[in-house]
Amino acid sequence: MIAGMSYPSASGEEVPTVDRERLQALQRITDAALASLSVEQLLQELLIRVSEVLGTHTAAILLLDETGSMLHARAAKGIEEEVEQGVKIPVGAGFAGRIAARRRAIAIEDVDHADILNPILREKGIRSLLGVPLVVEQRVLGVLHVGSLVHRVFTDVDRDLLQLAADRAAIAIEHATLYEQRRLAEVLQRRLLPTELTVTGGLELASRYLPASRESLGGDWYDAFTLGSGHVAVAIGDVVGHGVVAAAAMAQLRTALRAYAVEGHAPATVVELVNRLMTGLGPNAMTTLAYAVIDPERGTLELVTAGHPPPLLIRGDGTTFLDGVAGIPLGVSDVARYDSHTFPFEPGTMLLLYTDGLVERRSEPIDRGLERLAALAAGNDDAEILCRKLVAELVSGERLDDVALLAARLEPVPERLSGRWPADRRVLAGVRRLLRRWLEKVGASADEVYDIVVACQEACANAVEHAYRPGRHWFELDASYDQGRVRVTIRDEGRWRPPRGSHRGRGVMMMRGLMDSVDIQHTDSGTTVVLERILAPESA
Repeated sequence: MIAGMSYPSASGEEVPTVDRERLQALQRITDAALASLSVEQLLQELLIRVSEVLGTHTAAILLLDETGSMLHARAAKGIEEEVEQGVKIPVGAGFAGRIAARRRAIAIEDVDHADILNPILREKGIRSLLGVPLVVEQRVLGVLHVGSLVHRVFTDVDRDLLQLAADRAAIAIEHATLYEQRRLAEVLQRRLLPTELTVTGGLELASRYLPASRESLGGDWYDAFTLGSGHVAVAIGDVVGHGVVAAAAMAQLRTALRAYAVEGHAPATVVELVNRLMTGLGPNAMTTLAYAVIDPERGTLELVTAGHPPPLLIRGDGTTFLDGVAGIPLGVSDVARYDSHTFPFEPGTMLLLYTDGLVERRSEPIDRGLERLAALAAGNDDAEILCRKLVAELVSGERLDDVALLAARLEPVPERLSGRWPADRRVLAGVRRLLRRWLEKVGASADEVYDIVVACQEACANAVEHAYRPGRHWFELDASYDQGRVRVTIRDEGRWRPPRGSHRGRGVMMMRGLMDSVDIQHTDSGTTVVLERILAPESA
């Protein structure tokens, strides 16, 4: 055998006679037991088995990076330094690089007289090498090579055995890689999207996300969060593309949107700031966006859209697409300007945000999909039921694109106010606004509303502070009105602590000063505070 000689791939050719034992050993490379291994474990096990089949001292697998221009050492046996030192070989250069570029086996009988780019091969005392490409469906995944510490002439049988091993290994690597990518993508997707949409400030929220049938990770996303003013921000977007790149852009977009919104910027300014960020991330960061800030107390919503399908407003008397406020997608121009528009959002009204996967169909204009959506949404007064209905009616069979939707409904003020909230200070603003709306409905004057809300705020803040034990905790508020008397009950799961510091513990004094009666009951299971106030005759 001549040093450096290339051999054609065994694909499609008759394989020379191989003894039964070696073929049986070769079959172990695709043993079903490998299916449960991670990618790294699989690569190591494959090298062990390949070395056993061919009787070599070393073995290594190098895989192509995303650009297809560089081979990275991913696993090695006998030459572990390749992986430890992060060896990279350009395609076309050196031993492994030539194999990947030519897509053919290469044997080197004497390493000392060959073009070897990786010095580790010589440092380890390897005398002879044989390498073959890892190919799946005409795509090169990388290179598998073996080495001997003593002079060895690799035969045609050795070459074809290694190529057969590489063919089987490539399939196993492809399957393991895709499985791991899907698993990681699912974890990433769950972390990027809200796991729980808490009802706050009288706003009912519901959502859905369904990835495209052939993709495990897409660029569609949604979010909902409370601002310091007690307003609620809702958003939905669609980043161009799929995979890790789209997910990374999605994560940056969602984080930036929250950060700018919490800083107190107006909705249009928030979108413009996010746009500047997206343009700096390159062309793959282009995205559409619909962003709205809902004011439950005043019954309004302020909307900004950037190249996104028009949000749908659902009222008792019909549906309306808010399609007069569209701007260009984010990431297109760093000088783009966006305008916000304010719409009435009275109690009982529902806002539906969605991505184009919900309404687009091949071979028909998008207007048809919008008409179907409006018809299905009309008359619905429950956010969760609406989301369930739209998914059942509009999302069926194979999905060519991701689907995301978020529904927000401002609930009518009830006759009796009752709810349960997480013991978290961030929810208190929404509780105040909800209580204020209820008090105004029962006829309390502006001064009475102020006094009762402040007293209840102190009780709720104490309830939140009680949740100092590990785990999640909740507090409940129940408010009723009967013949001029307002009665508010706040319950929690903790125990009151003694006042800490000279300026603490004045909340009870404030409650007693603002309300006609304050009753506090402590038990082993929690604390109950009952506040009562008789409204002035002219108010009642």
